[in-house]
Amino acid sequence: MTDEGRVEALERLEVLDAPPEGRFDRVVRLAQQLFDVPVVAVNLLDAHAQHTIAALGMECGSVPLEDSFCAHTIQQSDTLVVPDARLDARFRQTALVAGDPHVRFYAGHPLRAPGGQAIGSLCLASGEPRGFSVTEQRLLGDLATWVEEELVRSDDRLEAEQVQRRLVPRRPLGLEGYDVAGGAAAARSVSGDFYDWQQLPDGFQVVLADVMGKGLTAAILAAGVRAVLRGTSRFNPLTESFGRLAASMAEDLDETGSFVTMFAARLTPETGALDYVDAGHGLAVIIDATASTARLLSSEDLPIGTLDDDTWQTHQDVLAPGETLAVVSDGILDLFDEPWDAVDSGRQLSGMCATAQELVDEILARAAHHVVTDDVTALVVRREA
Repeated sequence: MTDEGRVEALERLEVLDAPPEGRFDRVVRLAQQLFDVPVVAVNLLDAHAQHTIAALGMECGSVPLEDSFCAHTIQQSDTLVVPDARLDARFRQTALVAGDPHVRFYAGHPLRAPGGQAIGSLCLASGEPRGFSVTEQRLLGDLATWVEEELVRSDDRLEAEQVQRRLVPRRPLGLEGYDVAGGAAAARSVSGDFYDWQQLPDGFQVVLADVMGKGLTAAILAAGVRAVLRGTSRFNPLTESFGRLAASMAEDLDETGSFVTMFAARLTPETGALDYVDAGHGLAVIIDATASTARLLSSEDLPIGTLDDDTWQTHQDVLAPGETLAVVSDGILDLFDEPWDAVDSGRQLSGMCATAQELVDEILARAAHHVVTDDVTALVVRREA
């Protein structure tokens, strides 16, 4: 395999530049105990260097490929064993053998990316020569498979992230007199929240939804909810759209034991008339033009997926000139002792921000400075004064 193929595989996994995650620590600890060696490492190789991303008995760092044992390991289909590096012409003059840490014994099993490219190794090292039996080689290979499974999870996560990024509205509404923005910060790599907007024949619709749970399952459900709602909204009133959405997603929500809270609003641009449905969300407010008051848009309707054959009611309000509609997911509540404190904070931020995007960015920045356990998403609609 060429260096280019290996580098492309590493870039896809995005593991070299990622902060330490601890995902491989259990593997290296177990390997050190099983083989009774001072050094165990997970090494990945790009075009120029070997990079240690997890280790015991050595520091994580980088060494040039010419000094790397693992550069030889990735050329093999099975475990590379070097009983005594000082007696091996390939290694005896390298920096790691001739100098500190004076490696004598090495055993490494190649690691492969999900596409099959050899990208590194799980390796053992010692300052004392030793043998390495066929049984030990097989066991090291099993541990290497464990590392590869973690790399597969990285690949699945990245694919999910890419899919979710494509679900975010990529174009502004471009409606004269209105400023619309949204943003999200996932508690994990992918989120069960989503926000959306779309142009409809009689105005425009904005949505913020929160699928119970976090991670990949919630993200997949969120993608399904978004797709169904976008399709049905173009041809149905809000309440009927919610009913059709609930019917379409009932089996998936039931099988995963999940439900969806959602706020959706349709706005008539000329008048600011607002029709909305709140399915157990309760985190939408309208902030007045002076940012001195905020009124909560709520209802007693339940989340989607809570009851079979449930129904939802449409409520009315008006977004007057200069007012701001702000909707957030319940992850924001992690930052406050009381729910109304979150509303008051949003009101104050609205008075400080000149645009909808600034307000979204400020909300997400507040979340970034705290340890939150849930996804945080924000959607803002401002009507010009």
